[in-house]
Amino acid sequence: MSDLEAIVEGLNPAQRAAALHQDGPLLVIAGAGAGKTRTATHRLACLLARGVPPEAVMCITFTNKAAREMRDRAVALVGADARRVMIRTFHSAAMVLLRQYIGDFPESGRTPSFTVADPTIQLALLKEAIAERNFDLKANRPESFLWRIGRYKNELADPESLLARQPSHDLMDWSRVLEMIRSTDRYVNRLTAEIWKRYEEKLRRNDMVDFDDLINLFVQMLREKPDIRADLQRRFTYLQVDEFQDTNVAQLHMVKLLAGKRQNVMAVGDDAQSIYSWRSADIRCILEFERHFPGARTILLEQNYRSTGAIIRAANRLIAHNAGQRPKRLFTAAPEGRPVVAHEAETEVDEAKWVVQRIRAGAEAGRRWGDFAILYRTTAQGRPFEEELREASIPYQVVGGPRFYDRREVQDSLAYLRLVHNPRDSVSLERVLNAPRRGIGERGLQRLLALAAQRGVDLIAALRVAADEGVLQDEAAAGARQLHDHLRRAREALERQPGRFAAAMERLLRESGYLAYLQEEDRRKEERRSEVVESLIAAMHEFERRSPDGGLGAYLDHLALLEGQEDESGGDVVKLQTIHSAKGLEYPVVFVVGMEQGLLPYQRALEEGNLEEERRLCYVAITRAREELYLTGARVRWQRGEMVLTTPSQFLSEALGPGPAQPLWVPASAD
Repeated sequence: MSDLEAIVEGLNPAQRAAALHQDGPLLVIAGAGAGKTRTATHRLACLLARGVPPEAVMCITFTNKAAREMRDRAVALVGADARRVMIRTFHSAAMVLLRQYIGDFPESGRTPSFTVADPTIQLALLKEAIAERNFDLKANRPESFLWRIGRYKNELADPESLLARQPSHDLMDWSRVLEMIRSTDRYVNRLTAEIWKRYEEKLRRNDMVDFDDLINLFVQMLREKPDIRADLQRRFTYLQVDEFQDTNVAQLHMVKLLAGKRQNVMAVGDDAQSIYSWRSADIRCILEFERHFPGARTILLEQNYRSTGAIIRAANRLIAHNAGQRPKRLFTAAPEGRPVVAHEAETEVDEAKWVVQRIRAGAEAGRRWGDFAILYRTTAQGRPFEEELREASIPYQVVGGPRFYDRREVQDSLAYLRLVHNPRDSVSLERVLNAPRRGIGERGLQRLLALAAQRGVDLIAALRVAADEGVLQDEAAAGARQLHDHLRRAREALERQPGRFAAAMERLLRESGYLAYLQEEDRRKEERRSEVVESLIAAMHEFERRSPDGGLGAYLDHLALLEGQEDESGGDVVKLQTIHSAKGLEYPVVFVVGMEQGLLPYQRALEEGNLEEERRLCYVAITRAREELYLTGARVRWQRGEMVLTTPSQFLSEALGPGPAQPLWVPASAD
């Protein structure tokens, strides 16, 4: 048996055809549970077995977890060579390549050691931009501008295109951008463009990029620098992209520019699971794949290895009602299994009680708590289920709840780290100046920034100059001098041992007085914020252990790329989560709750004409279930302070076929 035959042994015919494909564009439409990751990994292994150098392959995934999984599987198939393949998320790949090439792209205004601004820093810079124009922050919320700017960036738009109402380059899908412009008030667009330009100037001045810029700047560099583009096209002769239905316009053009004339692109995805338009995902990228990659071959993976026959039938029935999709029909060799159960309770509390009773009964029959998942359309729906689970003493986890890295004390600590790494970072300086209190107010901060600009020194050096030359006085001067000394010692420690950053940063947080400041607050407010920072310190040491050559910059990059990633914690607990956060997961028993018009499908989505995406969302929820599926709702529900009679979701009859009207929903019947 040849190496290739050994690699593809055990794959079904469609998976085998995809794995053996080598040259030219290929689109693999992989239905839910059809072995998408396995197929993509085996195709990578086939390329390496045929002698393609590992360094010539780039695999793009949408999460760090998926990247790790693909790398581990490929290593198991073909050995350590697979570790040399670039397997990264879009943003991670763009960041690594930007750092390598941005020195030859001076128009970007960044250096190879640029910092990735997290959302906290982005908001701070936007607030500065808004304040400089004397706009009211309450009337002009920075969050709204940040969201709007991000949407435009994902379409490769820029402030100039908003102001001129015409495209500034040929990669822009101008009809889509123009639609976005026309849907917004002309004054708001002009204001957005003006603030956007100031925001970009601040990013450049601080040697920063925001998360969207990682891809935007990379695409701009490929577009404007033919030598860099040609070098990368020679370097990466094969591209694989996972979850292609979730790509946006900027990501699509990143792939096209890297592919060049070879067009050796394998895209894997499922248009029926495209549920992230609110994150700028554009389903047209997968629906119109052949337009972007002429002559592309298409392979359908339709055999489901996850769910029972009853669950697959419900999923097929539901998604068949969508018009804008690629035709396919899932099938399975699994048994028929239990029928899908549809249950209507009287109220949302009764719905929660019924679900928890089912979970309790399942556990008594031998299931683990971790076998159960409760999926809902909106976060607010989780409350009654949490209360009932707590009442029943059943362990549970709300996936995607308040996150560790969003806590104030963690953001303060990271500001110290960022300032050590990037002494030009004015946002981080502002955050640490008075954490703990050092007597340096807004006026003192502005004097520091002006001094740094006038003298051409970084902000750490400016602290000492300001204290020594009387720019700051008394308490402020003493505080500035002490902060300078702490930051300087930390930088010197990193210069001596670049890979040993954790101890230096721990010493900085302790000697600067920040941990003592938190401990005092903890005593006064009966909180445990200092323990949170201790946990952050432990995380730094763990990162250093796993990546001994990484250093502080690599750690900050790692944190930046965690933004938006899924909660990967485990444990034997019932999972409560939104359907969006459940994508890519599976559970033996799934409860899809709130199956009512206005909830699923969501009312705002209906008003915006997004019924088909809501149907895809329900399809994703249904196909998370392996063995048992329950669809539940309430006859009446509290809305705006009153009990309102609900209407069962149209997706119930679409998925289960015709059934009796209210008040009782019934299990689906077999075809």
